[in-house]
Amino acid sequence: GELMQRIKLHKAPVGKGFQVLSGQSLIAEIGRPKQATFAAQIPLVLNWAELRNERATEIIAQIDPQYAFWSSIIYMHPDRTRRTFELVNMVLQFCVYVEMRFKHALACYRPVEYNAEVQPMLTTPGHGTFPMGHATQGYAVVHVLKALMNLDPNPQVMPAKYQTVIDQLERQAARIATNRVIAGLHFPVDSMAGRMLGVALGEYFVGRCKSGYKFMRRKFLAAGIDGAPTTDFNPFSAAQDIHGSTFYAENAGPNIAKSDLLEYLWDAAQQEWANNFP
Repeated sequence: GELMQRIKLHKAPVGKGFQVLSGQSLIAEIGRPKQATFAAQIPLVLNWAELRNERATEIIAQIDPQYAFWSSIIYMHPDRTRRTFELVNMVLQFCVYVEMRFKHALACYRPVEYNAEVQPMLTTPGHGTFPMGHATQGYAVVHVLKALMNLDPNPQVMPAKYQTVIDQLERQAARIATNRVIAGLHFPVDSMAGRMLGVALGEYFVGRCKSGYKFMRRKFLAAGIDGAPTTDFNPFSAAQDIHGSTFYAENAGPNIAKSDLLEYLWDAAQQEWANNFP
């Protein structure tokens, strides 16, 4: 209730995008790519399927949720980080509520509906492909965990060994998203839109838990990607940096209103990590 009481989702007033807002403040907006853009990505989906034998066990284990994969990096455990698990579960449920509304509103076909050769290795979900839910959840969890543990990407602030933690968390989110394409359930473009939505929802969640966070009003601009449909959205490629790209925009807005209840839960979870990093 503390998260969802302020949330509104509706069609953007201009174009074919869909928005999630808190009050009158935009959290994220996602436009719907053309069917030709998805069709142009089918060769990527077919090529990535070559990795199925290598990734099969991992893909199945990542269906839902992915606690073990985050725990392999930062050592979460129900006995020692119970509040952190509660917080992450809240993030995941929040993401599911929002991402499903986007999926239904944008109503984009899955890869198997474009080409029978895709032959997904898992049962294709009955809802739309875009944006990717696993990417949304993964990147939201990463954003929240980094904020919870005060992990700063600036090497002048945080020792090098903690930079590795940041890198591994981000690479884990990217790998989970990539695996969904390898499995034949998604297009690469689904991953990019999900990544943006996940970061936006993660920012909003943290802003509800602690002061000082602003609405970044992130937007995925479908027209920008329709002109470059074969992009694979590699988050670690400097050539594909979303900042300054034709398919992404952001604009800082007002501060996010903090919730006292969520702040209490946040502080309890953060205390579990007070002495965890030597």
